[in-house]
Amino acid sequence: MASPSSSLWGALGQASTMAQLMGVDALGLVSMVVQAALVARRHRDACVRLAQHVELVGGLLGELELAELMRREATRRPLEQLGGALRRCYALVTACQDCGYLRRLLLGARMAEELRAAQHEIDMFIRLIPLIALVDNSTADSRRVKQADEGVLTVVTDSSNRHIRFPTKSL
Repeated sequence: MASPSSSLWGALGQASTMAQLMGVDALGLVSMVVQAALVARRHRDACVRLAQHVELVGGLLGELELAELMRREATRRPLEQLGGALRRCYALVTACQDCGYLRRLLLGARMAEELRAAQHEIDMFIRLIPLIALVDNSTADSRRVKQADEGVLTVVTDSSNRHIRFPTKSL
């Protein structure tokens, strides 16, 4: 059985890891979860399934302009919640990498349930991200209409969402 001091060090290590994760962006967390799932020893199948779902989220996020979305309250809050969910996924998957026999025996069923719950939470974000993109697109359309009213014509040059602005009124 673990001594109280080793339990304390384990808790401190986990807290410091979570504090370090607070500065990691969502795409970085996606990569970390996928890498951690590849070396999971316990609940490997559940970890790999979770990582596959997290990769779907990463693919969707890769299509969005995250810096712009984080500036707006309506889109920032769900993305912050996604970051929290990804940090929890990372903590769960890394907990499956290695532990002793007794802990594995005592926590096995609970860990499997937590992995399923994390997968369901990530699935919710898979459905939510297209709505975030829709809000972003409608906000961009509103800005274009407003700019047109102000005498500025905006042209989207390609799928990367780069804009060229032309004044329509003479100075």
